[in-house]
Amino acid sequence: MKVLLTLSAQQGRVVSKEELISTVWPDTFVGDDVLTRCISILRRITEDDPHTPHFIQTIPKVGYRLVAPVSELAVEVHDDAPTIQGSPIPTTEPAPVHPSQASSQQRRRIVGWTVAAGLIFGSLFAMWSYQKSRTRLTGASVSFRTIQLTSYAGEQIQPAFSPDGKQIAFVWISEDTASRRIYIKTIGTEEVKQLTSDTDEQFSPTWSPDGRQIAYLARSTEGLSLSVANVKSLALPRKLLIPQQPSHWEQGALSWAPSGKSLIYPDHSGTAPDSSIFLLDLQTFNTRSITTPPAGWEGDLNPAYSPDGRWIAFTRASETAVRDIYFMSTATGELHQLTHDHMNIDSLTWTADSSSIIFSSNRGGKYGLWKIGLKDKTPERLPVGTEDAYQPAVGPKPGDLAYTQGSAIWSILRLQQTSGKESSVQSDAVLTSTQQDSAPSLSPDGSFFAFQSRRSGNQEIWIASRAGDQLRQLTFMAGPLTGSPSWSNHGNKILFDSRPGGHSHIFCVAAAGGRPKQLTFGDANDITPRWSHDDQSIYFRSNRGDRWQLWRVSAVGGDPQPVTTGDGIVPQESPDGKWLYYTRGNEDGIWRVPPSGGAETQILAQPSAAYWGYWQVTSRGIFYLDRGSSSSAIRIFNPDTKVTSLYTMLREVPPVYSGLAVAQAGKVVLITDQHDAGRHITLIQAQ
Repeated sequence: MKVLLTLSAQQGRVVSKEELISTVWPDTFVGDDVLTRCISILRRITEDDPHTPHFIQTIPKVGYRLVAPVSELAVEVHDDAPTIQGSPIPTTEPAPVHPSQASSQQRRRIVGWTVAAGLIFGSLFAMWSYQKSRTRLTGASVSFRTIQLTSYAGEQIQPAFSPDGKQIAFVWISEDTASRRIYIKTIGTEEVKQLTSDTDEQFSPTWSPDGRQIAYLARSTEGLSLSVANVKSLALPRKLLIPQQPSHWEQGALSWAPSGKSLIYPDHSGTAPDSSIFLLDLQTFNTRSITTPPAGWEGDLNPAYSPDGRWIAFTRASETAVRDIYFMSTATGELHQLTHDHMNIDSLTWTADSSSIIFSSNRGGKYGLWKIGLKDKTPERLPVGTEDAYQPAVGPKPGDLAYTQGSAIWSILRLQQTSGKESSVQSDAVLTSTQQDSAPSLSPDGSFFAFQSRRSGNQEIWIASRAGDQLRQLTFMAGPLTGSPSWSNHGNKILFDSRPGGHSHIFCVAAAGGRPKQLTFGDANDITPRWSHDDQSIYFRSNRGDRWQLWRVSAVGGDPQPVTTGDGIVPQESPDGKWLYYTRGNEDGIWRVPPSGGAETQILAQPSAAYWGYWQVTSRGIFYLDRGSSSSAIRIFNPDTKVTSLYTMLREVPPVYSGLAVAQAGKVVLITDQHDAGRHITLIQAQ
């Protein structure tokens, strides 16, 4: 409201972002994204189109202007009216008014007093909210201090308090090699030590109740393991089992029971696409599934024992980015749903008294920390961790809280080849943002590209020219995660996936803009759509067959049909339509199969797992990311001759789950880039 009032006070004038931020948030440091979020909300309420605005106009790289007419509702006040501190109050005997003016003046008075009452109420509510926010961490009105627990090179994530609250274990991602190891830091000192000498990739640390051991998940050349290491020894850990497929390791995937008798983690049963919570009995080493998610759902994730051992909390996801919090009794298995947001929940933890859950979510826009009680079931935003806050951890001391906070610079890089030699490839950033811009898809002539972006507050599909200008928002789904754009071969339509009803489905929209058309339906999840070579069919990944497969549907909609028996993602037809190429969600390499079905054959060992979007089929061959041990490159593979050639070397490894796009047989290549990324651990202590 203050943003709107500030703009209306200077109607017709361009108000810079800096002026708006300093006026609306004079004593608080906020970024441009907070202002962008406010503008987005105002446009949604007024149903304003940013391309043809009737209310608020965006002035690129400068600020905003209110273009709607502004008029002030005047309240008539008589000269002899008594005042209190300079403010007029109604007299007991108002001056006579002509009957034709009476009703008009009365309405104006009502409006004036209503506005005044609203402002008073708003001020009181703001004061009450501020005082209430001071009690959210511990339940008492206390002050607290913020400490930067880690600020080392690389990234530090996944904090976990020791049972006595004196130490914090965390995952340290090195800056040079991107290796992941677990370290322990003593609070109040600079003492940091590595947990083990093990060289495995390590995730999700959780302390034993006696504080002597830390369990964690690990990945090595042998596969996946659940390991337990002694805190006071660098000896190699004890590997207990090989889980089939732990999900979302960076979001808290392991929890040790307060009794010390069991560990819980998410895993898959056989080839089932959904995950459930598994319990490992540490006395017998037997495992069993303790939750059963609905069919067609992504499954159950982020398990956490309550400190008193009575409950297990977890998130249940209808789709990866659509989750709610559930908790179940460890004694009876009785299940309760705690939130009904249908938004993304990154991770969660219990308060020390087991009465509430603190979680990271984008329910308020950017990811922040929230608290919800088991009884009142009303989420409240914490006064700390309000932006870019993830992976909360609560200590045993009242008020102690740690969380991960970070940021990065995202860019879409243009690699343009001026001749046939690798040395002639030029690189420049066509888009740069502190919000995530990724997954570019070029138009057939290479003049424009679509991409997914969070620059409007929610992730939507945007379009820009190859030079990065003529930027415009294409979709306005206003909340549900929307991404994976794919430009048609005829250049007039764009596919994408979105989650307006809790499940992901495929949509199509004209490249010029307009209302999207939904092409798939049901309780399954459909993602990463791609066009056939003639734009007559659409391929996509789906779990509608009780496992992840590639499916195909007519471009005008209809009944989808399976294409592969195994997993597949980012499907792409060859230019002649003879082959369907694809990657897999959790495996390295590229496969192919005839579009009508047949043998599914692996033809390349790259790109590596999690980089499944970094490749494209062209008439020149398959462009793909080769993530080598020492450096990364884009290479071209000819499926007919089996010959591989170098397109260009890359300075840095690009971020996962994003992608590249190719047009004009490689004359233009766009790739997602992330740099200056930093995630570190913040510690909150009550005073």
